[in-house]
Amino acid sequence: MPLIRTQSPKTASTSQTAKGLSLGSFAAQLCALVRTGARRLRHAPPWTHLATLFTLHIVGALLIKGFLNSRHPGRLAALSGLVAGLAVCLWARKRFTGKLPSPWVRLLPALCYAFFIASMSHQPLGGVRLPVSGDAFHPVVYACLAVFLGWFRLPVLQERRLVPFALWVAVPGALFAFTDEWHQSWIPGRCRSASDVLLDLIGLCLGTGGVVFLHRWAPQWKTTEAKTATQEPSTAKVTASRP
Repeated sequence: MPLIRTQSPKTASTSQTAKGLSLGSFAAQLCALVRTGARRLRHAPPWTHLATLFTLHIVGALLIKGFLNSRHPGRLAALSGLVAGLAVCLWARKRFTGKLPSPWVRLLPALCYAFFIASMSHQPLGGVRLPVSGDAFHPVVYACLAVFLGWFRLPVLQERRLVPFALWVAVPGALFAFTDEWHQSWIPGRCRSASDVLLDLIGLCLGTGGVVFLHRWAPQWKTTEAKTATQEPSTAKVTASRP
């Protein structure tokens, strides 16, 4: 007669407790990893945040099936704009650590990203299998454009002038959105759409809010502000010493 072993209730409860403890420890480790990553991201230089945006775009473009198609080599031009933007951010992070560079250097990522948008608008979307609707990309792309434009005009935000800063981002971004839709009307298989412009404007608003959030959340987005505050006492001391 074969020997049949049955699991006692005590053994079953013990295994369930061990399983619960293992899941709890995994969740705790995951939360600790997320907190560490968020802390590092918060204290990272702004150039690291911009480089992360370019990197995510490059990885996403490579993962989209049919994007790198030999019949549409113009898409390589769009990808080259992202690679150039990433190279600029990595160079500037090493060159301008702890200080705000000149305006033309801060403008370079926005120019590279605008070149990426214009290059993509110049290409037909035949053969590309998007994971979601193409309309979902409009607010995301223009939110990123707003972040790059906001980085260019960051000194305006550091002077506590929120409305001029928003206009510096929204007006050029809106003009670019309108001209980009007009440009698409000349491309076979593409057309201009008022709803696309509306989605672009929504993205610009979201990106502008993102820059304001970064300015308040990430310490290194206030570099110039901190330097100005430290220089004021010495200036006042020199002025007081004069007769």
